[in-house]
Amino acid sequence: HPFSWTVVGNMGEVKKGVYQYKLTSSGSGWTAKPFGEMADGLAECTGATAEEVEKAMYDACKEASGTEKEFTFANDMVSPKVSLFTAAIEAAYEPK
Repeated sequence: HPFSWTVVGNMGEVKKGVYQYKLTSSGSGWTAKPFGEMADGLAECTGATAEEVEKAMYDACKEASGTEKEFTFANDMVSPKVSLFTAAIEAAYEPK
């Protein structure tokens, strides 16, 4: 007889969507505030460097969405002290 089993994780349903942050530099570090349709439940992130905050935003998006998959994001500088972080988690991002 063939033997098989199914592993069922304890994960809930993935909250698919576009997760966004606005990063601002205060000179002594970076602060990222969530905005947009998926902002509820996203943690504000702070750090000494943009890279540190970028990792924190990635981790916050992963936790808030419930995804176990890797996902891509864009972090675009719009001025020397402001950048916009966008992560599309199991969703397509189409800028308006």
